[in-house]
Amino acid sequence: MLGGASFLGFYYSLQRGAELAQRNAQEWLNQAIIARRAAPPGPARPRVSRGDVLGKLTIPRLNLSVMVFEGDDAAILRQGAGHIPGTTLPQENGNFGVAAHRDTYFRPLRLIRPNDLIEFTALEGVSHYSVTDTRIVRPSDIQVLEKAPGRNLTLVTCYPFYYLGSAPKRWIVHAKRID
Repeated sequence: MLGGASFLGFYYSLQRGAELAQRNAQEWLNQAIIARRAAPPGPARPRVSRGDVLGKLTIPRLNLSVMVFEGDDAAILRQGAGHIPGTTLPQENGNFGVAAHRDTYFRPLRLIRPNDLIEFTALEGVSHYSVTDTRIVRPSDIQVLEKAPGRNLTLVTCYPFYYLGSAPKRWIVHAKRID
């Protein structure tokens, strides 16, 4: 009984920490966008570092909204979604890769469909993407993240969605920028 209560307390503290990280990141992004609009035109955003807020990913039909941080290690993915190192940034041509846990932020991806709208809000503005396809791959199938012509978005989470333990596959969502 005491072990169960300890686990629930630990889980609750992780959940509260993640919610706080999401709120703080959203507030930072809001303030940074306001400051950028008020500032004279200047150089592009400096290089990003691990843990930096990149923006907010929203999928309106799924009521999914999550802040995206630079990096995809365990600490980052406890806070929200993470930009997969080695993939492009959202304002660049290529493939912008974002990962998150299937049992938290990316759980709604199980319901995504072709042509669903995905929005990414960053300092540079809002980018819109349309889902082109989904697929299930092995974790070693990293070609799904390869650079592609145009501006693309790839979302990655573990699969199956209701698997207990370390899931053996990955759920991939591909989307193409439409603006």
